[in-house]
Amino acid sequence: MVRALGFGLLGLLCTLASPAVAQSRLFSDDSPLQIVISAPFPALVRAAPSRTDPYPATVSVTERGGAAQSLPIQLRARGLTRRTGGFCQFPPLALNFDKATAQGSTFQGQNRLKLVTYCRDAADYEQRIVLELLAYRLYNLLTPMSFRVRGADVTYRNVAGGGDGVTRFGFLIENVDDAARRNQRKELETASGQVSPKQLDARAAARAALFEFMIGNLDWSFLAGPNPSECCHNSRLIAAPDAKPATATGVVPLPYDFDYSGFVDAPYADPPASLKVNRVTDRLYRGYCASNGEIPAVIEAFRARRADMMALIDSEQRLSPGVRAKTGRFMDGFFAVLDDPERVQRQIVGRCR
Repeated sequence: MVRALGFGLLGLLCTLASPAVAQSRLFSDDSPLQIVISAPFPALVRAAPSRTDPYPATVSVTERGGAAQSLPIQLRARGLTRRTGGFCQFPPLALNFDKATAQGSTFQGQNRLKLVTYCRDAADYEQRIVLELLAYRLYNLLTPMSFRVRGADVTYRNVAGGGDGVTRFGFLIENVDDAARRNQRKELETASGQVSPKQLDARAAARAALFEFMIGNLDWSFLAGPNPSECCHNSRLIAAPDAKPATATGVVPLPYDFDYSGFVDAPYADPPASLKVNRVTDRLYRGYCASNGEIPAVIEAFRARRADMMALIDSEQRLSPGVRAKTGRFMDGFFAVLDDPERVQRQIVGRCR
């Protein structure tokens, strides 16, 4: 039985924050999914550290107690650190659908979806996955210009080996095109460093940077990526439908991939060596000075959502009491900064870049 994930509160926040354009069917519902993926998993896992070759697979999905729907897909390993870092025993996955085949199913309209998987076969690692899902939902509370997620109990079944497989909690992440369309925008495809801080929507940039500060995440950039031909690092940019990279204004960053945050506090996560930070649970503001003028308004928006954020965490039944309490203390530390004007000036405004 899938336990509740604070869905009542999430449904309310989606109603309050939703723009005019509806999100895709998959992410318009926050009820948990039951997913079974049948694939040659031994071969995929062995190859994952060095290759992301696609494998033929089948995905079966059940929602709200309905009948199971089975679809053929192409399945491949994805990501970088969790796939190649030597720590995770099981890689994150990408599911590629044929839109015609998916018509009428839960996955209608989907082409490619990211699935966040369990990394290692231990209860502690499920807690990390739940926390990462909560990070996305905390940001959903602040703005509809954010990635939606859908939790699921996923069974991974070796197509050649038989048996029941292994079932672990995971979650799907909304495709960037759907997130952009939902906000009457498009993804701005640009090279690393081609967009300047002044081209970002100042309120959105300040909000995203303060969110990264809240969860203690330093593994991001809204302007540059590790590959010179692509932007950005653990974020995507969306802009007006007719925007061009060189001249776009009001560009909005959509942050994602929070496993290196202090909020998740994964055992393999270390802060960037270039920064004077000892642990990922140590916060350091990395927002851009160009958006400093929006900091007071953004702080008030965070403070207005504090009770909702804490309720979302407190209602998460998958968290153990100890992890829930630790997470609450970590969030309290963030709001203690916001409640102190001197600390805001010293730790946020004065730390901009």
